[in-house]
Amino acid sequence: SSLTSTTRCNSTAMGDEEPQTQDMVTEPPEPGAGLDDADEGAQAQKAAMATQNKMNLQTAPIRTYLDSTVVPILLQGLSALVKERPANPVEFLAAYLMQNNPQKA
Repeated sequence: SSLTSTTRCNSTAMGDEEPQTQDMVTEPPEPGAGLDDADEGAQAQKAAMATQNKMNLQTAPIRTYLDSTVVPILLQGLSALVKERPANPVEFLAAYLMQNNPQKA
């Protein structure tokens, strides 16, 4: 019981404190600082953007996610399906999607 009251008292005291902030002084970069290879920097930025886009897709609304990932290739597959009119349309569409997967490395 006394442990509970001590804990409660400490958490209240800690909650009342305001965080201290320090003034940040930003210095200019040193001469020659930065990337040695501009192409390497561009590739790194491109990789970072791809990672960010992938993360954005993971949190995107359903419609946005589907429009960005599945709908374009699915429409192409359905268009090919209508032109061919195969006996087994589901297998045709599945094969089309597998053969034309834009994420295939």
